[in-house]
Amino acid sequence: MRDKITTITTLSATFILGLGLGGGCQGSETNSESCEFRRGNETCMEVTNGERPFCSSCPTPDLDGCVAEEPTEECASPCGDENPDCLSTGDGDGDGDGDGDGDGDGDGDGDCEGPQDCEEAAPFCDEASGECVACGALDDPDGACASANADEPLCVADACVACTVENSDACMGATPICDAGTNSCVGCSSHEQCSETACNFAAGNCVDASNVVYVDGDEDCGVGDGTEEMPYCDINEAIAGAGQELLIFLDSKFGNGPYAEFANVAIFTAVFPDPDAAGTPRLQGIDSSPAFTVTGSGALYLRGVSVEGGPVEGVLVNNGQLWLEETVVGGNADAGVSVNGGEAEIWRSRIVNNSGGGIVVEGGGTVRVENSFVGSDDSSVIAVRVNEGELAMNYTTVVSDFGTSAALSCTDNGTVEIRNSLLASQSADDELQCAAATVETSALEMPIEGNTMLPAFDINWFVSYADGNFSLQMDMYPEPLETAAAWREGDPATDINGDPRPTSDGEPDFAGADRIP
Repeated sequence: MRDKITTITTLSATFILGLGLGGGCQGSETNSESCEFRRGNETCMEVTNGERPFCSSCPTPDLDGCVAEEPTEECASPCGDENPDCLSTGDGDGDGDGDGDGDGDGDGDGDCEGPQDCEEAAPFCDEASGECVACGALDDPDGACASANADEPLCVADACVACTVENSDACMGATPICDAGTNSCVGCSSHEQCSETACNFAAGNCVDASNVVYVDGDEDCGVGDGTEEMPYCDINEAIAGAGQELLIFLDSKFGNGPYAEFANVAIFTAVFPDPDAAGTPRLQGIDSSPAFTVTGSGALYLRGVSVEGGPVEGVLVNNGQLWLEETVVGGNADAGVSVNGGEAEIWRSRIVNNSGGGIVVEGGGTVRVENSFVGSDDSSVIAVRVNEGELAMNYTTVVSDFGTSAALSCTDNGTVEIRNSLLASQSADDELQCAAATVETSALEMPIEGNTMLPAFDINWFVSYADGNFSLQMDMYPEPLETAAAWREGDPATDINGDPRPTSDGEPDFAGADRIP
């Protein structure tokens, strides 16, 4: 180190003699504003905003003497006339340490003493080599990352990350899942990600096992505590004993009778069939109330159950959240699903044969429907009504009967997007009564540019129109249905019955919820 200091001192003396007062190669033109007559490199940094940081005493294109590349020794004028002693206290390299090495630590060798000496690309100081390195160069990469930031305890590809698919211990609470693409913790997006419980879609966390209860309403049901051995008798009882979230495993009743319910949902509540259920659990509204009413703070997820034969709507959303998966909502005296504000998502479900129509959107609600059947064999019923709100529909079959029926209607306050869907009606009126609707790659009886026009609707297209089973009947559906839709990236990989769809972007497909393999 002493030799290096001696060398620097010698160079400093040389520069002072040869360059400090204007350099050894002054330009033929004298310009008092040139950096060599002022403060050298310091002046160049100021007047060029760092774009030409070096001062040259030789002729330059710009009379200020500032250049972008470091000049040769005979032309360099790092100090200028106004600061002739700068080389004895500074080096002109811009780091302020006086050693000329640019690392800022004052020792002239570039070694680090701690992470404060290292940059983001190589944030760790390796004690053995004294060099700044990435985590992968250390003996204990994960340990180094964990010590630096407990939220990113793993070293992957020379970067500290939160998790890997194999090691997601750091992923907890509202972000329990490791995203393989970013190695970051994210909220759950499917129930399959949550072992033995369910995903709380509203918050992103997996429902805690302590919030899982069982309901079995058979005649021998007595006082229960919600355990599998002593289940609650009905859903209201389960909700009454819940905290901030709830997963209910619902058993089917003996003889497949319905649970008479009027449950008010103000927390996240998921209802799944009990794994040992003998059939599909059935729910039915009572006392002029829907089976479920979801309020603003509530979120309801129904999977694999049915809501049938109630006195009013099957499910009513009042500014809450609703998810339906593989669920039947049918035979209710009003709409199957009514969304008055709030949000609803419906997948692979059947909203059929409800006297007030299948889906009603109002109050600014937002509804997304995919791979589902919506319709009725009742005359003069509109299957989907958008009075005020938004509807997005993809790969869905919507049909209606005679009279003033329609598959879908909307007001001027409604926003409707339809893609890859089948709309038809036995009525003489148009099946789509929504001037504001955007319709793409769908099949209808009426002509709409960019879509497929079908022949007059025939209920024999379907396996059982009267029962709300709109699966296509082999050799009975119109052939243009087969190529009316166009699959896009992000569309469902299967139809409502689990049959695979195309998986290439733009590939033709059946319009509607069902396809023939």
